[in-house]
Amino acid sequence: MPALGRARLFAVRGLGETLADLARALRETPLEAPGERRLKEIARLLHRLPPGQERDGLLAVAYLRLYQITGREEFFLRGYSYARTARLLPVRLMAEKLGESL
Repeated sequence: MPALGRARLFAVRGLGETLADLARALRETPLEAPGERRLKEIARLLHRLPPGQERDGLLAVAYLRLYQITGREEFFLRGYSYARTARLLPVRLMAEKLGESL
């Protein structure tokens, strides 16, 4: 296995694969440009899990944080959509507050 492939595999393992692991990784990811790659990886791993309120709430937070870092509207739209699907008030309020700044 090439060194880059091993490094990526190690990084993915470091995030974990359960909702609890990914929620912790999301909390620990800084709202700075270096966190962008990690947030994208967290979102990718969350998409591999079965749909549900908690997973969709975590996806909403991941995409909304990506929007905060990058300013890319596509991340806001994904985050807002997942916030509505999750039906979790704190996540929906986060999305609506960020939407006011568009």
